[in-house]
Amino acid sequence: RIVGATLLKHGDQIKVGSTLLVFEGKEHVESVTGPDMIRDMVDLDGGARPDGASILSAIASSEDSVILQAPETADAVAAWNIIYSIAEIIGSIDTVGSFLEHVADIILDHMIVDHLVILTRQPETGDLYPQVLRYRYKDKNEKPKITTSRRIINHVLNTHTGVLCANAMNDERFVTDSNQDSVHRLGLRSVICVPIVLHSDIEGIIHMDCSMSHHTYTQEQLRTAIAVGKLTAMALENARLLEDRVRTERLAAAGETVSYISHHIRNIVQGLQGGGSVVELGIKNGNVETIRSGWDIVRRNLERTTRLTMDMLTFSKERVPKMETAQLNKIVNDVIELVQKPADAKGVMLLADLDEMPAFPFDPEGIHQVTHNIIRNAIEIAPEDSGRVIIRSRYNPGNATAVLTISDNGPGIEGDKVEKIFDAFHSSKGHGGTGLGLAAAKKIISEHHGRIEVESTLGEGTAFHVKLPAVSTRGVASDDTHGPAR
Repeated sequence: RIVGATLLKHGDQIKVGSTLLVFEGKEHVESVTGPDMIRDMVDLDGGARPDGASILSAIASSEDSVILQAPETADAVAAWNIIYSIAEIIGSIDTVGSFLEHVADIILDHMIVDHLVILTRQPETGDLYPQVLRYRYKDKNEKPKITTSRRIINHVLNTHTGVLCANAMNDERFVTDSNQDSVHRLGLRSVICVPIVLHSDIEGIIHMDCSMSHHTYTQEQLRTAIAVGKLTAMALENARLLEDRVRTERLAAAGETVSYISHHIRNIVQGLQGGGSVVELGIKNGNVETIRSGWDIVRRNLERTTRLTMDMLTFSKERVPKMETAQLNKIVNDVIELVQKPADAKGVMLLADLDEMPAFPFDPEGIHQVTHNIIRNAIEIAPEDSGRVIIRSRYNPGNATAVLTISDNGPGIEGDKVEKIFDAFHSSKGHGGTGLGLAAAKKIISEHHGRIEVESTLGEGTAFHVKLPAVSTRGVASDDTHGPAR
């Protein structure tokens, strides 16, 4: 009962009816990161002092319904906020370390805690080491070393129970030849220590304390801490399952990639060896035509190597388009000139129908690769001696969009397979394709905030529509200062 003016200290509680008021004075919360720094700040084996704390209560970590008993209003609200906040972040944080950091912050936000240490078991040694450390202090320049009790932690490890402690000097479980134990340096402090239990194995410890002059932990707060330990264990298991799944998927993807690339490179090497043998034969016989024939084989396989390398780099590397104002039709004409020879060799007709359009910002190298991949793909899929590939460019001033359409008279694509053609390592051309050309093209267009649409009819051919925003970096359609395409 307060009968006169009273100087309040941080952590003082005033109960008026069913309302609990907690006074918050000036304080600071310190977050320490880095395993070495945390271990330097936490003392698990301290010296002796003639005072300490004793266990007031213990709750088995496996006890059901640990927070269902109705606590007082303030404790109930704090318990709900803690459990809800932790449950909300389970599964949304990638690493175990980040999750534990968030758990520590949530506990400090809703409970009176001077020192908080979360210890985790190291897979290599099986020993417990402090991984997360938080402490409050009134003086910003004060950074005291945190002292925890090895004997209290060992008791939790041995019994799998969460404990509420004060004055261990009077507790027979800790006084046996314990004059040098660090618990005697804790002073008059209220301590909660709970295990993080996963499948009957303790994976960590949550240890928190506060000065008994500020606050004394209650049985309900111990139950809340036990629930936090359970939720943390669930999160650890979820994180490990996710890590195992990601690792398995990465290994499977790496295996598929290595297998495909190795197979493709082997085919290229065999082609180079075959062409080299023909060149050697021509040199030996002094036959220029044989040398020229062998060199054509070598050249084609060198081109395949270049295409494979470029597609691999484009598909695997995060890149930012190097935007510069350029003419799309000029890029298209350059590609047509480049692929004209292999088209003539196969008897495929190339027809260009390019509309006049303004220059606009895009990555010339990237769009060149997209155009080359799609046109080369159309040439390879078109029928020999009767193939036809039509390249059209159109500009829509209404929505400032440039559209490049490349169509062929090949066999077409079945409806359920159209979406798969942009998947990595999907190729309908057998050994002739890299399996990355269309995937790389789609990635480049996505980087330009454009899109690729596909229309295909079995027996009639396929058309690719590449749509690019023909606007400046300020969002305004480019002017026609460079004149129409030639």
